[in-house]
Amino acid sequence: MNYTIGLATTFHDPAIAIIGPDGEVLFAEATERYLQYKRAPNCEPDSAPRMEGLLKRYIPKDAEVTIATSWGEDFTGFLDQMARAGSFTLDALLKLSPELNRSLVPERTERALIASLHHAQQRAGMGVLLGLDRAYGKANVTGLKRYGHHLSHAAYACWSSPFDNAACLVVDGMGETGASAIFALENGRIREVKRHRGRESIGFYFGLVTDLAGFDQAKGEEWKIMGLAPYGKTDPELMALLRKLYTIEGHKLSFAKADVVQAVAAKILARRPADALDQGWADLARCGQDVFAEMMEALLAETAALVPSENLVMAGGCALNSSFNGKIAGRHGFETVFVPSAPADDGNAIGAAWLSHAEANPDWRAPKGPLTPYLGSRVSTEPFERMQLWEKRLRKLSPDEIAPVTAKLLTEGKLIGWVQGRAEFGPRALGNRSIIADPRPADAKDILNAKVKYREAFRPFAPSILAEHAADWFDNYQDAPYMERTLTWKEAVRHRVPAVVHEDATGRLQSVTAERNPRYHALISAFHELTGVPVILNTSFNIMGKPILHTAEDAILMFYTSGLDALVVEDWLLVK
Repeated sequence: MNYTIGLATTFHDPAIAIIGPDGEVLFAEATERYLQYKRAPNCEPDSAPRMEGLLKRYIPKDAEVTIATSWGEDFTGFLDQMARAGSFTLDALLKLSPELNRSLVPERTERALIASLHHAQQRAGMGVLLGLDRAYGKANVTGLKRYGHHLSHAAYACWSSPFDNAACLVVDGMGETGASAIFALENGRIREVKRHRGRESIGFYFGLVTDLAGFDQAKGEEWKIMGLAPYGKTDPELMALLRKLYTIEGHKLSFAKADVVQAVAAKILARRPADALDQGWADLARCGQDVFAEMMEALLAETAALVPSENLVMAGGCALNSSFNGKIAGRHGFETVFVPSAPADDGNAIGAAWLSHAEANPDWRAPKGPLTPYLGSRVSTEPFERMQLWEKRLRKLSPDEIAPVTAKLLTEGKLIGWVQGRAEFGPRALGNRSIIADPRPADAKDILNAKVKYREAFRPFAPSILAEHAADWFDNYQDAPYMERTLTWKEAVRHRVPAVVHEDATGRLQSVTAERNPRYHALISAFHELTGVPVILNTSFNIMGKPILHTAEDAILMFYTSGLDALVVEDWLLVK
């Protein structure tokens, strides 16, 4: 009866996972949802008050608990040495330069991030311990296990995939020794093949482009580069400047020295349009995305050379680049590509927990994936029970009414908040915490932005499509359960769903099946029956700058304070 609690303890995107005695993922959720604080920077994933409720729900009183986290013992010890040497004090930080260095972030910022990482490792598990005391008056904790950062990425991604054998590439901002690593999945076991060393970081490169284009990587605005890029044109001068930041020799990717980085950034800033801080810089977004692809191609070629396979697993924050992900299959010998629902640091909560479980149970093998993303919290419908006493527009439907009634509202042009079941693990709303709309009107995107989302007009909205019809709508269709890749719409159908066709004729699709999400599949099927279109527009249930909602109260507040026309929470329907 040993349960494992996994903690993602980087300085951003903390998360918690609870693994049962058989290795089943019982719960997984990013801390930002509970706190309603975007990306929850420098927050503990396991605050004691939250842990008390989770422990009572998922772990029996007398069970043993192992805690696992995602940065290795050697690296954590190195951080301890740096702290003892005074490297993380305010005085030490003041002595560092605020200028960009080789790693493409300011030297002082880089040290401050590492200091934050150190603090996160120091407090890892304290909330679990206190939560157990609060829940049961005792803590049967067997210990705290630490696992390599990139190994945790690989464990979560590989073991949640449908593969027994695959190549695995992890690419992010930073790890213990470098920012990328290559692994092999062999008969369900993971083997490290190559760990890159040094400060070269494609993740930090993309963050630099985000800042130079007028956005803010600290707020997680890298998404905006992907959305804006199709509106830009390739600028030879910008491409030449960005290519000065790195060299590729064979399979080796190297970045320029600090003085070159600073000179390149200064020249790009000198060219930045005056309105970039308001609208972004489309040409730089386009060139930045293209150069990102060049660097990733070098790593993919190296991965294919070291681990030849038809199957590729991608993990790390750079695996969130859906624009690039959709172009991998069929190249470098990779026929099938898998990216999990939470490839960034939040996913390491599951990865570390699974590594601990596998260490204690050597014969254990992960169940065949893909792993369901619906691993988070449920919302209580109790607020609606109280609301029905005074809110005359609120009614409770029978379960078989939900899909057809909601589909009919969509055909009438209603913008609908849709909350069902357990929350998705990862950054994408996949039909359980979504705002949905009819994709057929050409102005649906503008209306949704103006009335509800309040975000930049260039950012696209995603299509959820019935998987059984998807091959008729997308060229070279690939199954996409987590909205993890963009594909190109078939030319003949683009005019039918203009609200979800991006500037470059792509869509970041979600393939929906009855097995993965029965109610969402039923909704899209009902819409298909009414319209002949097996697609609905799906975006996350939040407003710009806020995480996806966490409670029924969050949904109710957005309904009354935004332009939503209807709210569907489980079997409850509220219409303006």
